Amino acid sequence: MRILIVHPRLSVKGGGERVAIHSIKEALREGHEVYLACEEFDGHEFEDFFGVQGLFTDVRMLAYPPFRPAVQRLVLYQRLIYHQLRLRKILSQNPKFDVVLNTADVANQPATKSHTVQYCYFPEYFSHLESNSVHGLWETYYLPARVFYRSRVSRVEQLLAVSNFTRSFVRKRWNCESTTLYPPCPIDLYQDLKGPKEDLVTTIGRIAPEKRMEVFLEIARRLPSLRFAIIGSVAPDHEPYFERLLARAPVNASFIIAPLRKVRDIIGRAKVYVHSAQNEHFGITVVEAMAAGCVPVVNDSGGPREIVTSDVGLRWKTLEEAVHQISALAKDEALRRKLSSAAASSSKQYGPEAFESGLRKVLARYESPERAKP
Repeated sequence: MRILIVHPRLSVKGGGERVAIHSIKEALREGHEVYLACEEFDGHEFEDFFGVQGLFTDVRMLAYPPFRPAVQRLVLYQRLIYHQLRLRKILSQNPKFDVVLNTADVANQPATKSHTVQYCYFPEYFSHLESNSVHGLWETYYLPARVFYRSRVSRVEQLLAVSNFTRSFVRKRWNCESTTLYPPCPIDLYQDLKGPKEDLVTTIGRIAPEKRMEVFLEIARRLPSLRFAIIGSVAPDHEPYFERLLARAPVNASFIIAPLRKVRDIIGRAKVYVHSAQNEHFGITVVEAMAAGCVPVVNDSGGPREIVTSDVGLRWKTLEEAVHQISALAKDEALRRKLSSAAASSSKQYGPEAFESGLRKVLARYESPERAKP
């Protein structure tokens, strides 16, 4: 089959990009012709960051210039229109695709007569648009966006949800059914980390406001006898946020700006992993830390609530609860070891193989009987 994978912003280098990576791998493995519609980006840097050298060798790249707002107003609508026009041009200039698989935001789902599959994360921005806190002029401003998102969803044949949490959201907000397909987590990078543990607490992720890194720093401030480390990346538009974090960080907290796979030994030495984000659609980094034997201590919401059951880690609703739980783990080595072992074992269900197997079944529905494998 000819498969078009749509993922405009591969430069983000987050969990969504891992979904794109393993979608490409699975489609190529099954012998499909794979095309990729995206903004121009540094492919070699991307492959190095994720450790997937040669990923794009057999992919037909349909790249276009990155979005740049013409004016600093109505940026949301400029972006929506820009990507739709670019995707429309790609579809008009290239052979008919059997399947269009969008691994990015549903707003990037193009209008097409091809079969459509959408991998759906928690639509955080769209949820904000429908928030009861949006009133007056802002409500009027966002109204066309709401209509546009719903029009995109209505064109999708198969919705894949990143978690049961997202699946519930899709049903509630869009009145659509979806199938949960957990994202590919690179657990193989961490399962062999068997070295001694240290009194180190870590968190992983993009350094952005929605990740609530300031909460992690406040936990560190209240537990001065432990060391804390933030491992992540900083996008240019989040530099001011990063600078504010640096200014308020306690002496027992540090920042490590590097690809996670290059500092995995630090994860292997950490005893505890903290996840501060609220209503995270899934939480790939939670699974990565679990694979390395970290005990997850996560905000009791969203996807992490599904991942971290009481037998593998701890969940908290308030800052005080988080501080108490981490302190208890630091004092009770037997409990920490028990949860660490259970967490590492539980992480295995979220490996890339499970994701690729699930996607294989989805794509097989659109194969012609002559090509379909027995």
